[in-house]
Amino acid sequence: AAGREVITTRPKLDAGKIFNLPFSPAIRAGGFIFCSGSVAVNPETGEPEHGTVAGETRRILQNVKALLESAGSSLEKIVKVNVLLYDMNEFENMNRVYREFFPKEPPARTTCGVQLAWGFKVEIECVALA
Repeated sequence: AAGREVITTRPKLDAGKIFNLPFSPAIRAGGFIFCSGSVAVNPETGEPEHGTVAGETRRILQNVKALLESAGSSLEKIVKVNVLLYDMNEFENMNRVYREFFPKEPPARTTCGVQLAWGFKVEIECVALA
């Protein structure tokens, strides 16, 4: 569609392809980049990296940073984040790592406790300025 571009510059971060699911890693449209939910995967191999909430959060945010930068954006341009946690008792463990990536003026955010697929503990999606 006009004004809609799929961001596919990091194939090992394309969970849609890795897990054979019907979604794109990110879409650029209307001055924004809409990133699908990301789980902790190794950016070199595409293999899942299950770990602690802190470890998964760190890997996801590193991958989101790489995905956004490959599309000409950055973590600093994120305007909205949704964090999905398998257990809200892990809220502070996620926040401890999250603060490292957003030390000042963090984006708007919602965090929900949910049941995640394949044993992942964290999933993060975001919208950034293109």
